[in-house]
Amino acid sequence: MTDVHHASSLLEELNRGRPAWPLLADFPEQDEEDAAKGTAAVHEATEVLRGLVDVPEVERTRSLPPDWVKPLRDAGLYALTTPESRGGRGLSPYNAYRVISALARHSVPPAVSVAVHTGFGSSAYLPLLPDGPLKDTVAAADAAQVISGDADTEPTGAANRRRATTARLDEQGTHYVLDGQKVYIQNAPVAGLLRVSATILGGEDDGRVGLFFVPTDLPGITVGEPHSFVGLRGVPNAPLSLTGVRVPRAFRFVVDPALSTEQEWRLQNQLNDVSVRARMYAIAAPAAALTALCQDIARDFLRGRRVDGLDLAAYGEVQNIVARNAADMMAQEAVARWCLLTPGDPARVRREQMAAKNITSVTCWRVVERTLSLLAARGLETDEGLVARGREPHGLERVWRDARMLRVSGGVDFFVDHFYAVSNVFGPWYEDPAPAAPALPSAAASPQGLSPVNERHWADIGARSAWFAERCRVLVAAHPRRADLEKRQDLTIAAGRFSCELLTAALVLGRAAKSGTERDQLAADVYCTAAEARLAGLAHRLDHPRDAGADAALGRLALAGEQEE
Repeated sequence: MTDVHHASSLLEELNRGRPAWPLLADFPEQDEEDAAKGTAAVHEATEVLRGLVDVPEVERTRSLPPDWVKPLRDAGLYALTTPESRGGRGLSPYNAYRVISALARHSVPPAVSVAVHTGFGSSAYLPLLPDGPLKDTVAAADAAQVISGDADTEPTGAANRRRATTARLDEQGTHYVLDGQKVYIQNAPVAGLLRVSATILGGEDDGRVGLFFVPTDLPGITVGEPHSFVGLRGVPNAPLSLTGVRVPRAFRFVVDPALSTEQEWRLQNQLNDVSVRARMYAIAAPAAALTALCQDIARDFLRGRRVDGLDLAAYGEVQNIVARNAADMMAQEAVARWCLLTPGDPARVRREQMAAKNITSVTCWRVVERTLSLLAARGLETDEGLVARGREPHGLERVWRDARMLRVSGGVDFFVDHFYAVSNVFGPWYEDPAPAAPALPSAAASPQGLSPVNERHWADIGARSAWFAERCRVLVAAHPRRADLEKRQDLTIAAGRFSCELLTAALVLGRAAKSGTERDQLAADVYCTAAEARLAGLAHRLDHPRDAGADAALGRLALAGEQEE
């Protein structure tokens, strides 16, 4: 591959009005040897889970079978990316994504457990830890497939920067004593090691956030009853109580610079790189699986079904639904390949990986909603109702619930749009408000390998990108204080979504050009046509912002219970 991937972020160029085709021209591909290794791992993992998890029973009981962890551990699924030298599977990031997606295609809850361990677990921090007791402990836990996760969210809300959980050094200075409550902790019921966030009390780091790797068998740790969610039934997620938990001082993960609540400490580069990569496993991979399931369900539903003597699949809107679902599935694949196969330092796709959480989960939701409408033409019936009538269940109700959970897991979708725009879209403009110099035309800058209609889509992306860059520049100039623009969440959310739409459309075209297949060219056309309509709506919102005063006034009346007489 060329070095153009290393020179600049595709997303940054799009946001700056410089959609550079050379960044897409050598779209990343998985080499044959790595692909074969991944395919074998996918097959093995799928067979293990199919023999273990009875999906209808999990849906009925809201719990996984009592012995579900051991077979997954025996198959090395809690060591997907652990090097073979330490007894792991040694899979590449993209192959780990493929395995997790395959697991989720059968059952999402155990797939999420594997994903959280792989992405958010202690082993993800090994490259960041200095030599010493903590690194040795984490490495040993990784080799033993000790399940881990991230204990950060608290009852006060995940969006708060400060943590109510506290950590203070004991009198001897050898241990931190942790006290507090955590909620919605993935893997808490099965974890042996958790990364816990807490506000440090006393000393030179007083008031700052500290991160600690905490063995769950320490005295004072209590795992509560599992949370019951709208979807993801059976997922190992529970609250955590810490009372006087003594953690060795060496088990604090010291981050430089120290984590201050005056800023968004979770965007510190080291932490952010772990987090955005983890969401590729925990959100993007299950989302791709549910999208693929919808295609299977729609295919089975349409097979042999006729209305007024005509195949149902021959009706225009039905074809539209199936085509747009296929295009959205191709878009998810393009995003995953770009984010996990681009070579070199993973930080080079940090911005794209941050965007991927909402891109993939919202795309999945669109597919589920369309498929639900398609099947509802027969009647929106539960699997239980279908079975009671002697009909074959389709599982779409479960897919719908699980997909809705993915939109809010790891951050509520609208807040993620806001958060993403503040840091990824407007942040660079505050750092450098100068208008972007237009890219110089050259033969290399012209798209190669696209159909004529997709060449026009690329030209449309160029025009939209230039308009967006100028709109962002104007908004930043109109709000010299960054905090003032952050308050206009209608604008930040629209900008975040616009940026993600631009990125996805560009990646779809890059993937289509690379593969050269008729199917991908058609999918790119269908996707970009739909994306253009969404971009037009978002552009209108950015050009004609709502009256914030009217929203606030009506909101106050609505919350006060005022009703029209």
